[in-house]
Amino acid sequence: MNKRARLIVAALCPLIVSLSAFVYTSAADDLSAKEARRLIARVAGIELPTEAVRVRSVSSLGSSAVVEAQVETAFRFVRGDDGKWRVAEIRTGDNKWEDVDMIARAVNQQKAERARAELETVATALEAFRRERGFYVEAANTGALVDQLNPIYLARIIRIDPWHRPYQYEGSRTQYTLRSFGLDGKANTGDDIVLEKRAQ
Repeated sequence: MNKRARLIVAALCPLIVSLSAFVYTSAADDLSAKEARRLIARVAGIELPTEAVRVRSVSSLGSSAVVEAQVETAFRFVRGDDGKWRVAEIRTGDNKWEDVDMIARAVNQQKAERARAELETVATALEAFRRERGFYVEAANTGALVDQLNPIYLARIIRIDPWHRPYQYEGSRTQYTLRSFGLDGKANTGDDIVLEKRAQ
């Protein structure tokens, strides 16, 4: 395997593990390594042999736990017409090969749904603010917005979208626009997620 292939594998492995690493449990009992291994082996409907999952550590955090684990994963590479290698498929344990592009699309669709839900939560807080004060928050960024809404109208701080970029906010007394730039991180493209409202 060449250096580029090793780098791609090294980049993807933490992603796969990070999807599996957060395991939640009740506060009444600590999560055991055995139970964590079993839960990770079943994550997202994928059945893995438990021996394909090696738990390195379990850290309890009140009503949740963080598990560091290694998941046995195989990658299938293909060489494109340009002569460059790319990861085409991934397999965990003895499962069938899965298309990496299809997985990425599914993950980004889930991120878009989460971004819309978070923007709707902020919009609900903005409406509560307006009902009480008679106007929307006047601000040109999400930081100033959240400072006005949290904790009275917005129970948790929401500033960063699922792609790890700041949400955008522009608001006057009578209208606002909330936006995530989506996967591409660029304004005014087809994957933007936008909520706009003008007071009646």
